[in-house]
Amino acid sequence: MPVFSSGGVSIAYEVEGEGQPILLIHGFSATSEDNWVRTGWVQALTRARFKVVRFDLRGHGKSEKLYEPGDYAIKKMTGDAIALLDHLGIEKADLMGFSMGAGIAMRLAAQHGERFGKVVLAGMGSRALEPGKPGNPIAEALEADDPSSVEDRSARAFRLYAEKLGQDLKAIAACAREPRRGGVREAVAGINNEVLVIAGARDDLAGDPQALAALMPQGRAEVIPGTDHMFALPNPMFKGAVMDFLTGWV
Repeated sequence: MPVFSSGGVSIAYEVEGEGQPILLIHGFSATSEDNWVRTGWVQALTRARFKVVRFDLRGHGKSEKLYEPGDYAIKKMTGDAIALLDHLGIEKADLMGFSMGAGIAMRLAAQHGERFGKVVLAGMGSRALEPGKPGNPIAEALEADDPSSVEDRSARAFRLYAEKLGQDLKAIAACAREPRRGGVREAVAGINNEVLVIAGARDDLAGDPQALAALMPQGRAEVIPGTDHMFALPNPMFKGAVMDFLTGWV
């Protein structure tokens, strides 16, 4: 993957296909390869004549590793995305984010709506409206000497997933320790783009997409039956609903 400098931080990215640009933002502890290539999204989007722009978030994949929680502040995460579009000379693109990437996409649409067309917030819902809980089991799981000692099942799953992808666990833990919640209601109320909020019916990490979509002037929601957070992206029904939204068939 080629790299560029975003405020002195090396960000790895890839551009594939020709047509309407779309920026893809992967989830926490993932990589752009695992979220978007392995699950067939790049293939589906390039076939539909999109120019797919994807990148590894700071601290993830092939991008530069950083070890202070403040390095993962939402302003810096969104800044990397805008800097990439500027680097590529793309004035406006559609936008899709998954899980933490959806949270970044939401902030991008709120702060830089003019740079984006249609917006997809995938693997996101009413849980984004809840205040953060005390403690940080995911960061603790990533920092644990022995993953088998982690009792929280969700936190252990993130640890094992990060290990499977060969992530730098200290960098991912620093990302987990930066608080990025709060102010969601105010942010989404100012989004004027067409927005699809979509999650699986069994996605306990996301919650109800309708509760979040209802706060946006042009928000709509889709709930995909029978799928959870981890298996949403490869789900054919999930992919079909997003593609229909992006291509304007509905």
